[in-house]
Amino acid sequence: MTRPAAWLPDPLDDALVRYWDGHRWTFHTAVRQIAQTVAAAPPPQPSPPPALRPDVASAVERTRGALMGSMKEINLLPGYLYPEERVLALTSAQGEGFGVLACTDRRLLFLFVGVLRKQFIQVDWNQTKGITYDRTSKAFAVYTTKPTRRAIPAFSVRVARVEDAQAVAQAAQMASSAPRLDVY
Repeated sequence: MTRPAAWLPDPLDDALVRYWDGHRWTFHTAVRQIAQTVAAAPPPQPSPPPALRPDVASAVERTRGALMGSMKEINLLPGYLYPEERVLALTSAQGEGFGVLACTDRRLLFLFVGVLRKQFIQVDWNQTKGITYDRTSKAFAVYTTKPTRRAIPAFSVRVARVEDAQAVAQAAQMASSAPRLDVY
């Protein structure tokens, strides 16, 4: 017995609905609406994502297409932002999975939402002491103490392109009361 194509509750995350194409689960997800009824007639194709906030759209435009595998997280990003927080720069990054590294006017954050787990890490500017980027390992690390060989970062993700890491680091330096943040 087969089930017709429909948006159904995600079997791994109660906060999402996932599109069942009639044969298998797809990668298309949406935030579950409380008042939404699941039995409603499904669209023949998954609907296009909602329009991005202007600050997020501007940051996406500045990346010039370097956001491979991160659009799901970019569409979910506004739900993780404070009401008047602005996104200054973002890029694709890898933590527990491929997600988005964002620099805002209040903090640095990494967001990954996978089928089995999600990862959300943030460090506010009043806690951030330094940022490093290692070109060899491609590790972008954020520290709440002075970055030294023995210091452990608050979080570390991999950023494939050095240009993207530099863009996020420059935005971070401008946003964080510049003289206090060390960028290496």
